[in-house]
Amino acid sequence: MSFSIPEPAAKRRTLILTAGIVWLLAGLMLTWRAVLWISEIDSNIYLIIGIALFIGIIKSLFVFSKIVNKNLKRIKELAPHKEKICIFAFQAIQSYLLVIFMISFGHTLRLTSISIDILSVIYLAIGTALFLSGVTYLKASKEFS
Repeated sequence: MSFSIPEPAAKRRTLILTAGIVWLLAGLMLTWRAVLWISEIDSNIYLIIGIALFIGIIKSLFVFSKIVNKNLKRIKELAPHKEKICIFAFQAIQSYLLVIFMISFGHTLRLTSISIDILSVIYLAIGTALFLSGVTYLKASKEFS
């Protein structure tokens, strides 16, 4: 008698929706943290927000869009003979390692003496980029029925 654990599988559209939701939520979480810090700042609030949003949009367009497109292509081509694939395949293994690194780096930044002005720019910029990229995933999910 053999024992096997069933693979938690889902359709490709579900994987893309999952990626989009994860990226959106991560973006919202970082943005929320930045908003809390910005509310404590006495001056230059609009400059900080403007710089962060500009950086976030640029990062989304020129950095994260490449990752999103690479993930979308990988999901489309993954196990073409199967209708459903492992739910955890919405990100490549390297992306999981990058997420662990980024969370650790963000935590380390908060422990340093870097001012909340700078931290809020970093968090809002990355939060914006993640949010916009999450929207890209959600739009791409419409291709899969």
